[in-house]
Amino acid sequence: MKNATMNSRIEKLFEHAKLVCFGRYVLTAPANSRLTFGSDFPTLPNQAKNIEAVMTAKRAKILTAEKTAEITYFGKGPAPNTWLIRSYMDDTAKKLELEGFDIYFVVGPHIFVSGGGTAKSKNVTAKTILQRTVDIAQNLRLREQDEVPKDQGLCHEYGFTHDGSFSSALSQVGLHMAALPDVVFSVESNQAASTQGSNGYSLLKLIDDRKREAGSSYPKLTTLREGKKNVHGWDGEESLVRYPDGTQEFEWLFIGQSGNVARPARLNVTMHTKVASDRVGAAAVSSLNDEEAIALWDKLLDGFKFRVAVPGAPADAVAIK
Repeated sequence: MKNATMNSRIEKLFEHAKLVCFGRYVLTAPANSRLTFGSDFPTLPNQAKNIEAVMTAKRAKILTAEKTAEITYFGKGPAPNTWLIRSYMDDTAKKLELEGFDIYFVVGPHIFVSGGGTAKSKNVTAKTILQRTVDIAQNLRLREQDEVPKDQGLCHEYGFTHDGSFSSALSQVGLHMAALPDVVFSVESNQAASTQGSNGYSLLKLIDDRKREAGSSYPKLTTLREGKKNVHGWDGEESLVRYPDGTQEFEWLFIGQSGNVARPARLNVTMHTKVASDRVGAAAVSSLNDEEAIALWDKLLDGFKFRVAVPGAPADAVAIK
């Protein structure tokens, strides 16, 4: 097979490319692409004008869930454009001083939703929750869909949080390309995940374990490429296979260190073809042959980088210098 990264169809697809951002990262993607966000800052888009109705509905939900539930505060929050509901879910929660917080940040036309609860065992107090609310309100702003900020922080679907402390973050997105509607390229980064025990197993060990456990019932797959693959200093492993129905399933996994911003505890990238209605294998055929699929995989992995520099990241892992 010739060099997969030089496949003419895939190179043509990237003649007009753009950066798309999520969390601390970017992907270089064909111009007519979009991201779907998984784990992200929960947002009620274009609902800012309905903030009072949203909060009233939440208050009713809390009070109808349990007859001993109690609302302890309902109104403006501790920072401009923030709103807050404090409550006890029942009398037991009140006795244990487990007070719940539903927090709403009104930013432009949107409502960003956060929450939490006091817990003595974790040293989480009302004071620490309110201070965190103020910090978020000061650092959260709108982000237009194609804006790629140049300062430190996290890209959300509708906003951007400035974060100079490199706090732990979880990011999950799927990339959808208009020219390849049956292809989904997904990324998950979990900075705080545990790497102990099976959480620290490499991809190939996990696959071997699955094969051993499944025995003769393991799918009969065609392996297109498998082994170690270094992506901008992340020394992970990949497995590229094709199912009998033509579905191509590619996966790359890097296990780093819990709490390490440059080497996150878990970086997991997958690509599936023959996707329709969010179901893998549901499309009639794959839009890519094996060579094209491998070329696209290599191209997208090469464009998966930190948006801006983070401590400990090599220069080639950073998109915006």
